[in-house]
Amino acid sequence: MTYSLQPPAPRHFATLGNWISDAEQCQRWAGPKLAFPFDGAALQSLLETEPMDSYALLDLHGNLAGFGQIFRREPDTGHLGRIIIDPQRRKQGIGQILCNELIRAGVARHGFRAMTLWVYLDNPAAIQLYRALGFVAEPREGAAGCQFMRLQITT
Repeated sequence: MTYSLQPPAPRHFATLGNWISDAEQCQRWAGPKLAFPFDGAALQSLLETEPMDSYALLDLHGNLAGFGQIFRREPDTGHLGRIIIDPQRRKQGIGQILCNELIRAGVARHGFRAMTLWVYLDNPAAIQLYRALGFVAEPREGAAGCQFMRLQITT
């Protein structure tokens, strides 16, 4: 199936809100600034707490398949965050598509030469995905149980 990366519409945030089922999942996905439960209709404004680009990965029918954000944290470096795939579509390679598209968008829009992210150590599927994309673990102080990773982008 073909997917496209687009700015999310309000209806996409409402769908996204339905993918988060409890406070622990919300914390792991969005961090401590987003309290659970939340109003799915207000999710867009709740997530935009700092400058970032939000993206929806849409299927051919315009349905939300995934979501992610790019933050600017360092000069020439984008930071991927709040990456999530539709629970009904997981383990189908959509995470790789979403991450590749987010990286391309960061390079095209901001000229990023590197991308970073944090991943939970108890999420081996995500770690494997990020390694396959070329991300390398770096030592850095952060949340307990998380690993910082960086991808150097070559053009």
